[in-house]
Amino acid sequence: MRLLFKLLKQNVSIWQILGFTVVNLIGGVIVLAGMQALLDFDSFADNDDELMSKGSMVITKPVKTANTIGNLFGLRPSFSKKEIEDLENLASVSSVGEFYTLMFEVKAAFAIADARIRTDIFLDAVPDEFVMKDYTPLGDDAPEWDATLESDTIPIVIPRNYINLYNYGFAASKGFPQLSDELVKVFPIKLIFQPGDRNIVYNARICGFSNKLNTILVPWNFLRQMNERYAPQEEISPSRLVLTTDASEFEQSIFDYLTEKEYLVEGDASHVRLQSFVYTLLWVVIGIGFVFSFLAFLLLVVSVLLLIEKNKEKIVNLFSIGYSVAGIARSYQLMSLAVDLTVWLVAAVLASVIYPMFSNFMVNVSPGFLPHSLWTMWVGAFVLALLFAAMHAAVVLRQVRRVCRIDK
Repeated sequence: MRLLFKLLKQNVSIWQILGFTVVNLIGGVIVLAGMQALLDFDSFADNDDELMSKGSMVITKPVKTANTIGNLFGLRPSFSKKEIEDLENLASVSSVGEFYTLMFEVKAAFAIADARIRTDIFLDAVPDEFVMKDYTPLGDDAPEWDATLESDTIPIVIPRNYINLYNYGFAASKGFPQLSDELVKVFPIKLIFQPGDRNIVYNARICGFSNKLNTILVPWNFLRQMNERYAPQEEISPSRLVLTTDASEFEQSIFDYLTEKEYLVEGDASHVRLQSFVYTLLWVVIGIGFVFSFLAFLLLVVSVLLLIEKNKEKIVNLFSIGYSVAGIARSYQLMSLAVDLTVWLVAAVLASVIYPMFSNFMVNVSPGFLPHSLWTMWVGAFVLALLFAAMHAAVVLRQVRRVCRIDK
């Protein structure tokens, strides 16, 4: 074996090995970082809504100029019973729920740093069957997703972009502290209901965020009881609906129907398109990384084959004096294994340094983004190193057999 390594060392081209290393490092970093990003983004996409079911969408009617004029006379764009029935009869739509709106004024009051803020808000509700059943309250004192007029604390769900607007707009301009998801969920809020000239105050807690909603959601029972007690004469047709499906996702025919009827999909439509774009982009990036890695694989193969050709006469002599084909090939195979392991482990180190920059940016932009441990990147590097080393070993063994003129 020592003789074989000595033979190998005399004819190794450092420049060819260096070329392979640079190309494979580029490909390896791209592949490992791309796969880690895909894993993190996949989990982020699966957990972007904490209360609305994943197989659901919220639709509205567009507000047109005629609607603006109609608003002056109390007319609003809303869904008729016939339109709701048509939606219920669509394929893959399992149920349709109506948004229930609070029919009088409500304000939210809270304190940030030394500032006391009081603002008008609006509240909606959907039937409980359209809310995820696996909701777990945050902490022992957090509210369940249910409330009545006798409840001490009212749970609410807000759009994800509300907290993003506060953290990266309002807080930055006012010098207020930014709030994490955990802090927001224990943040004390007062809801001040104002039916007529009365003020009815409840404590409230944010218990979830949603990308599907452009409204503040409270439990159905609470909002229904509020309207029945303080605004029993008020009733309007729903201007928003929530659709659910038993399938993993809505069929394209549903989106075609919504486009035909000029219905709008709230929040989640752009979110779904963004997810699709990011997934496609990540797979393209990973594909580019594999192209670099495959080119590096071919470069090392060519280098080893040229090395074997240079030593062809010596290899034949070694075989003729009793060295086995496997023994002769082993030195070349071990060299390939050492180079592959070294390059992919260095690629993992570089990716581990570079990727956190991306993940930190994503955490700042989307607080719900939670990066996975980088150990998956290291496992991937080790597996890919062994895979490429195995392919190199197979090519080497085949070439040594050909040189020694042995079929098996």
